[in-house]
Amino acid sequence: MQVLRALIIEDSNDDAELLVRTLKRGGYDPAIMRVETAHDVEVAIRDQEWDIVFSDWAMPQFSAPDALEIVKRHEIDVPFIIVSGGIGEDSAIEAMRSGAHDFFLKDKLTLLVPAVERELREATFRRERIQMQEQLMISDRMASIGILAAGVAHEINNPLAAVIGNLDLALRSFDELEWQMGNVVGLQGVLDEVRDAREAAEQIRNVSNDLKLFARTDNEDRVAVDVQGVIESSLRMAHNEIRHRAKLHKKFSPVPPVAANESRLGQVFLNLIVNAAQSIPEGHAEDNEITVATMLETNGNVLVEVRDTGSGMSAEAKKNLFAPFFTTKPIGVGTGLGLSICQRIITSLGGTITVDSELDKGTVFQVHLLPADGTAAKAGDQKADTQVPSRRGAVLVIDDAPAVGILVQKVLSNNHDVTRTTSAREALDWIGEGLRFDVILCDLMMPQLTGVEFHTELARVAQDQAMRVIFLTGGAFTPQTRQYLNDVENMRIEKPFDIDALSNIVNQCVRGCAVALPSRNQD
Repeated sequence: MQVLRALIIEDSNDDAELLVRTLKRGGYDPAIMRVETAHDVEVAIRDQEWDIVFSDWAMPQFSAPDALEIVKRHEIDVPFIIVSGGIGEDSAIEAMRSGAHDFFLKDKLTLLVPAVERELREATFRRERIQMQEQLMISDRMASIGILAAGVAHEINNPLAAVIGNLDLALRSFDELEWQMGNVVGLQGVLDEVRDAREAAEQIRNVSNDLKLFARTDNEDRVAVDVQGVIESSLRMAHNEIRHRAKLHKKFSPVPPVAANESRLGQVFLNLIVNAAQSIPEGHAEDNEITVATMLETNGNVLVEVRDTGSGMSAEAKKNLFAPFFTTKPIGVGTGLGLSICQRIITSLGGTITVDSELDKGTVFQVHLLPADGTAAKAGDQKADTQVPSRRGAVLVIDDAPAVGILVQKVLSNNHDVTRTTSAREALDWIGEGLRFDVILCDLMMPQLTGVEFHTELARVAQDQAMRVIFLTGGAFTPQTRQYLNDVENMRIEKPFDIDALSNIVNQCVRGCAVALPSRNQD
């Protein structure tokens, strides 16, 4: 029999028993509470959960309309059915307009059970619809946050590229001065300060890269993903959650790349790590541990394990852990969607996620992932190449951030003739006049003519030049931009870039060109 938690608002015990017998004959096991005053209804609604409410129409101290107002004030969505010895048609219609779901006379309860079944079913549908709406709202907010994070990362990366690149150039100059002049008084102190600034800039670069990782919207693309790299990004993002609660241990065994999407996988690991941290009270960092491990399974799959010494969970909680909207966190802390989404992501990748937990003894999550086919490097990965090109190349730099263009010109000008502009339209005019370049470094996100629009137009008027475009990006991709980049074969360099890596890429491209081309110098 189905348990039915029923609140019965009735001054007659016999009438309440009649209602219970009717429900039992209909296959229900009623768990009831009978009340007959406003105070008792308030307490019952406030302190307990109910599947359904039955109410007499008129009682010495109370009435069904009064009871309905209390239920509505507490904003709970449960069927409210009036069962009365006598109620006029006009009163019944008014009650239905006010929110009652049905009404029956006490001597005509034949159709009560079908009505209960109907109202319970419709109440379930309403709750599911509300949950879906809430999930859509959360997804929409997360998408908005992702767009904001991508924009912030882009705005950081343009000046950061100039900061890091110029600091690297300054360090080279200091090294040269030190070699030429010896240990000049004060020079070492300045050199240490510049190195400290470079180290701080590198930390900003890591934060920016992490923002880009979690802001990406290409949620369906799968590539060969470095699991350890994604975990490291997740750990940096969760650093503030961890450091006051537990000691962090990393046990990384060598594993092959997995077939996944970086953003989606990062979302999973970040959720598991934050959950592990939040299961441990603040202020006990020396007494607790969070361990993140990677290992290769005997079947060739990759295993990622997140283990904590936190509060653990009951068998009932484990059973419902991956159910949407289930959460063991306090109200306002968790939505109950995180682990459900994690399971869906991992399942969509062909993997599995499991949990083992015991109250007061901690929790272990295990994520099993499929290895990627082959071990090809991701787009943008380049092997080191220190060879100087056999000739000077013609390089065009298009970036709306002047500091970035100036930096690239400084880095490349020893070996190449570099032309720079902040306008993609101006670059198109130059090429239209007959100028040709060995390499065109083009920013993607520009205010008047974007990198994509520039490349599209260039492919129409000078296909040979379009093939020589290398996109520079700070990470702010629209879905259309990302699709375009996936469709073309042009290389992509992420900002802030390493100046040696940039030089190597340009050198390789110049050596790949058959003949020198007429260029336009710009001081």
